[in-house]
Amino acid sequence: MTKTQRLIELMMRVYDKPTFTVDEMAAEFGVSYRTMLRYLHELSGMGVPLYAEPGRRGGYSLLQSANRTAGITGQRIVSSDPFQRIIRPQTYVIGLEFQAPFTAVYMAKVMIPKLWVELGRRQHEIPRQIRTGVKTGVSLSRTRLYHYIAGVEVSHFHDVPEGMVGIILPTREYAVYTHQGDPDRAEIDQTHLLLMDKLRQRGLEPDLLAYALEIRESGDSSSMNMHIPLCDSNPSDGSPEFVYRPQ
Repeated sequence: MTKTQRLIELMMRVYDKPTFTVDEMAAEFGVSYRTMLRYLHELSGMGVPLYAEPGRRGGYSLLQSANRTAGITGQRIVSSDPFQRIIRPQTYVIGLEFQAPFTAVYMAKVMIPKLWVELGRRQHEIPRQIRTGVKTGVSLSRTRLYHYIAGVEVSHFHDVPEGMVGIILPTREYAVYTHQGDPDRAEIDQTHLLLMDKLRQRGLEPDLLAYALEIRESGDSSSMNMHIPLCDSNPSDGSPEFVYRPQ
């Protein structure tokens, strides 16, 4: 298990068990007291709202009133758990795309970072941008196709720049999680898979036929809001995503 995986597992456990001691968590995860203390300090630095009682016999408590998802666009419908369930209205995104057979998904580790570099160079060409300083990645992982768009949100399609595509995302419910740390593509994809497993453990089913979102502030490579589409209680009219490729 990588350090990122261990921190994600620990974060999930902290939200399940909001009062605990370092010794308890160290025993549960099979690490030393000192190592667990370091992990908890890292979680706190990443924004997990922990309150510490001093001393080895002291414990930690999760500050339930803290809001870890401020600034996420959408209608908030559940405020517990490390996940935030929201409903996003219909969204338009224009950007650069990468497609490959799912068996060649390893190519994404090389190509997607290049898309973001190219988007930074050409973003000024995109008309009617509505969220200044915010970039939106749109991804789909199916058994036959891997599809990714590195783009920005717009009010509607008008002129799609040469070599770019547009996508319309219908009104949909998402589980949102703030990913902290390395922006490496492999780490992000691994986090996505782990989060889907955690959602299922909580009785929520990810919609594998819908596009997920990665929303990040320009200039901040240390965090992003990951939006995983959900199957249940979907407020959309059943319309699929529509990808527009100008001729």
